[in-house]
Amino acid sequence: MGVFFLRKKTSYPRQKNLNLNLIILRMKNKYLVINKKGKICEPGVYIASKECSSDMKVLIRREVLGEQWEPEDKSDYIKIANMLGFSWEENSQIGFVNYNYKADLIKRLVEGYARNLVKDIGFPIYEVKGSNYFDLKHPVVKAYAGLFGDRLFKSDGMVMSYDASYPQFNLASKMSLKESDFPFAHFSISDCYRNEQSGECMLLYRNRRFFMPDIHPYFKDVKQAWKWYPKVEAQLKKSFKLAGRGYLNIAKISSEENWDEYKDEIGNLAIGNNKAILVDIKIGEEEKYWIVDIDYGVIDKFEQFREIGCIQIDVGNARRLGIKYDSDKYSVIMHSAIPGGIERYIYMLVDNYENFPIDFRPVQLRIIPVSEKYVDFALSIVDANPDLRIDIDDRAESVSKRIKMAYKEGVGNLLIVGEKELKDNSYLEVINEIRENLNIKVPFIPIGWPVLVSKRI
Repeated sequence: MGVFFLRKKTSYPRQKNLNLNLIILRMKNKYLVINKKGKICEPGVYIASKECSSDMKVLIRREVLGEQWEPEDKSDYIKIANMLGFSWEENSQIGFVNYNYKADLIKRLVEGYARNLVKDIGFPIYEVKGSNYFDLKHPVVKAYAGLFGDRLFKSDGMVMSYDASYPQFNLASKMSLKESDFPFAHFSISDCYRNEQSGECMLLYRNRRFFMPDIHPYFKDVKQAWKWYPKVEAQLKKSFKLAGRGYLNIAKISSEENWDEYKDEIGNLAIGNNKAILVDIKIGEEEKYWIVDIDYGVIDKFEQFREIGCIQIDVGNARRLGIKYDSDKYSVIMHSAIPGGIERYIYMLVDNYENFPIDFRPVQLRIIPVSEKYVDFALSIVDANPDLRIDIDDRAESVSKRIKMAYKEGVGNLLIVGEKELKDNSYLEVINEIRENLNIKVPFIPIGWPVLVSKRI
């Protein structure tokens, strides 16, 4: 008997025949690239260089040139998401997700991972919970809601929470703060609502209701925000590494003046991470509340850039909402979601399903006894390893059929047990290998459904 590791390799081709006659000015945006050494260059120059990765080429073609094409291979992410228990809610509008028992477990695991990541940043974290329903008659609510326009869910003068910003900022505005209190952060995992167009909704990636692990660190000034930026970013980078994904950056700059002032800080990020950054400078637009907004994302199997998380430095909302210290000074706020929106992070895992981390598998190991005689032995393995999610397929089917069923259910690993395993304890190698691949920042949550597959409804 033996061990089966369920991994399916997939690949997808890159579009060839790149058009190198790139423009750097499009739709009031000026595009530049900061390369790995911190040198600023035009996208057309960078895309032709040996340093430019295939994913970066796709990013430039999509974002700078606005090119559109269909990849040669189709993504099967919908099929995988459905297998893991994520689907659109049939009794609601498009954009509202239904989470079955497996999907809900994955969601809770990612939420726990988010909590553990933010704890490691290094400043005090205050986890809070606010309302998600606000009265637009309140002038501060109205002012903040005005930032998001038609994407808000509104009804009878009330508005659903777009993200956790306003509830957290409202709490911060009531604090008696002094300079020595900085930095600190508010954190919450909240249900958020955005009135996405039905044609733009995309299961897991773009939903009308979703869960956001919003963290808002507060700083005394912009200089302090930049000082702490790498420590916040480090937690995002860890989450991409666990997902087995390399990330790309788009640094959106709110004005040419802010580009001139902060290009050295952005260049230092490129050098420190040994990673090129696509820069998107807004030209001639109305003043924004943020100075920089840096996206962290991936190129998925649709060959599209998908933002998973971001870090934004906000110099406007403290004044708008009255977040002061020492009576008359306004704080600077950083916006981020670590490891990104909960569903968006799961989308990234599903898109790269062949490397789906064992930490987030609803079932980390399925034991298949070769006959009913070995079910008790399988149960003893489960009892001896309460810190792993293990189930047992005791159904009266052939071993080969149960292996196929496990693959279709998204089980992490398989262990076939019979007389050999009973006598020599060789199964321990499998248990140890699973443990060696676990990430200590992902909390353990046991399965709540029956261990014996035959007992499930």
